[in-house]
Amino acid sequence: MRMLESKVAKTLKKFPYEISFEIKDGIVFLYGKVGSYEEWVEIGLAVGKIKGVEGVVNEIKWKGYPEDRVKERWERRKRIFEENKRKIVGEYEVVIIGGGVIGTAIARELSKYKVSVALLEKGPDVALGASRANNGMIHPGVAPPKNTLKRELNIKGNAMYDELCRELGVRFKRVGSLWLITPRTLEAYKKYLPGPLYMFVLKYIAPWAVKFKGMRNGVKGIKILRGRKIFEMEPNATREAVAAVYVPSTGILDPYELTIALAENAKENGVDIHLNTEVVGFLKEGSEIKGVVTNRGTFLCRYVVNAAGVYADEIAELAGAREYTIHPRKGVELLFHKDLGELVNHCLSELRFPSHSRSKGGGINPTVHGNVIWGPTAVEVPDKEDTTVKREEIDFILKRYSPIMSDFPRDKIIRYFAGIRAPTFTEDFIIRPAKWVGNFLHVAGIQSPGLASAPAIAEYAVEKLKEMGLKLESNPNFNPKREPMPSAAEMSLEELNIKIKEDPRWGNIVCTCEMVSEAEIVEAIKRGAKSIDAIKRRTRAGMGTCQGSYCTLKIAAILSKELGVPINEVVKESNEAKLFNGPVRGEAL
Repeated sequence: MRMLESKVAKTLKKFPYEISFEIKDGIVFLYGKVGSYEEWVEIGLAVGKIKGVEGVVNEIKWKGYPEDRVKERWERRKRIFEENKRKIVGEYEVVIIGGGVIGTAIARELSKYKVSVALLEKGPDVALGASRANNGMIHPGVAPPKNTLKRELNIKGNAMYDELCRELGVRFKRVGSLWLITPRTLEAYKKYLPGPLYMFVLKYIAPWAVKFKGMRNGVKGIKILRGRKIFEMEPNATREAVAAVYVPSTGILDPYELTIALAENAKENGVDIHLNTEVVGFLKEGSEIKGVVTNRGTFLCRYVVNAAGVYADEIAELAGAREYTIHPRKGVELLFHKDLGELVNHCLSELRFPSHSRSKGGGINPTVHGNVIWGPTAVEVPDKEDTTVKREEIDFILKRYSPIMSDFPRDKIIRYFAGIRAPTFTEDFIIRPAKWVGNFLHVAGIQSPGLASAPAIAEYAVEKLKEMGLKLESNPNFNPKREPMPSAAEMSLEELNIKIKEDPRWGNIVCTCEMVSEAEIVEAIKRGAKSIDAIKRRTRAGMGTCQGSYCTLKIAAILSKELGVPINEVVKESNEAKLFNGPVRGEAL
């Protein structure tokens, strides 16, 4: 303990501020004031790197800290808590907080057992956080540092995807990664490697160093390529590449398709999913949680799984289990037209050292739908809801990744978007029972490669629940299969004609860019979609070249008809995002 205190004190002396701290069971609590948010982040990260630190709760305030807004948020929760704590909604063995890919994966994993489970999601749909705003890459496991939970679960999770996606009917491709080594790769060290030595290191030593790291992590099949072999695999890659590292196990999928599939399968197997259900507090007896209080009432339970993403630290604090602070990290992505899909065969990136300490670097990737995606960035932001995209962020991505494929048509961007990752200051996954609350399981700090690790995270979390005392008896009625959403775009003309004869709505193509029929939209509504964006995530209607300018009103009319509501009450995502601000004249169809 004294040694850890000494290390923390020594680290804090490097910063020009009076920062106090206390340590409890390996958790470091920081207090004080600093000049900027960036300094707040740097101090937290510096302490988080210290060996023996299991978590950092950063209570330091920075100049411009939104004190009033934070106070208002906590007071609102307190008010809703008092209004709803006595209203009992139901009783479950396990309550999962968070409807992202991690929460839904854990829900599906628990549905394999005779366990009553509720999943609570504050939004109107699953997959509304980081799970809908990433590039869908299933990382191979080369990047995570050794002796981390990230590394262990990335490798295991990657290997689980073939079977998982077959069971759930989710599109998945193992396209492989191709990491290019160019004259820029070791530019920071060029002055130490004169003349021909620099090129020798680039061509022969750098790729072996990457391969060795991957092999040490347990990644199989890594190959080193040079010369024409690079361009046989990736004809449009920069001719500056002097070598490349090929990692075949890298995959791609649609992250929100996966999350929705996990939720649907969990629900089919008995999990109760409660949307628009915000957690505002907990009922406790001593150090045990007895109920999860929400804006809809209280869910009595025996165990709680905190998979709340960027809000995991605040949920933990409500439970009296605060062991970490989330520092939001924004990643911006650019999506390009499907016409360019044939230009990219693999997940492409250009290796540059020293690498970004908080990102694997991003690159140019294909998608399962035929688009090409560039990004992401990795920028620390103080606001957990900041998904804005600025012009300079777009310019940065174009400049950063253009050298990978210099002839790529950069004027065919059809959409840009941002997601918020949820790292803690120790920069590793935190999946463990709470130290001070007996039946509360942390599943926090799940940033990249969180998507690649998701199925393994779910197994690991359920094993932890078992260690905490949850009895697991196999569910004999568990059905791992989920019927995928039907798609006119993927049918042959013969198949489509048969469908049209069965139901004429298959012949009414609502979204011409993505070839989505009325029948598909109706099916999505039957599966729970109640908004324009929920339809989009399930059918891709509105995701094409025109980005919904042609089909949005048509989709709104179908929603109006199927839900039995006036068209001016149809929403984009939630009740706060209505499409219309008054009466709508005429029919959209």
